[in-house]
Amino acid sequence: MLKRLIINQKTVPVPVPVRTLAEACAWIDEILVPVGETVTSATLDDNDILDIWSSSKVGSAINLHPTSRLEIRIESPEDLALQSLDAMHSLGGSILRGIKALAVHLWQARQNDIQPELAGVRDDIGLICELMDRINDMGIADKLDLDVIHELEARIQKISVCLDAAMSIGDWKASAQILLRDTSTAIGLESSLRQLVDESESSHLRLLSLRANKAIGTKVDSR
Repeated sequence: MLKRLIINQKTVPVPVPVRTLAEACAWIDEILVPVGETVTSATLDDNDILDIWSSSKVGSAINLHPTSRLEIRIESPEDLALQSLDAMHSLGGSILRGIKALAVHLWQARQNDIQPELAGVRDDIGLICELMDRINDMGIADKLDLDVIHELEARIQKISVCLDAAMSIGDWKASAQILLRDTSTAIGLESSLRQLVDESESSHLRLLSLRANKAIGTKVDSR
């Protein structure tokens, strides 16, 4: 039987008989996961088990022992949104630090040259778009105004399409322009990322403030 588990890096005892992984998952979901939160990571003896967390058939075949190490993370939508905003801020800042040097390099490059650094930037842009899209599914729109993030997501996706087209034919001058140039009809990647970095930071701070105020309110109500 499982004797203890680790939740959000804190060890807690298991006061009920838990013999299989399925029993552990059912007990944790019913008793330990607060309403509105979810298990976002789970390992058993350092093996990832999140994919089978809700599979009672698979979990019933996995026995637990006093020495078993079951470690999980329980997070709220706000936690996940904060992580996504932080990742967006970091990725955007990382691209911005090298974007001008990359544009100069691209402007001087020949058509047949390989551009792994530009490909890396394109991958990071794709990840940023995934993070922005994920925030839309976290159920925090009632707590945080996401209009600017929606606008930036649409704009950066359009930039990605244009960049893909230029990269596919080795038009590195056009790629450099897409990275830096703002026109009357289109805003370049640099300006878009600067706005994203600012917005992700301010949204992060607003969400932290909302959560702190909620925690204060909860303490006051409990008195």
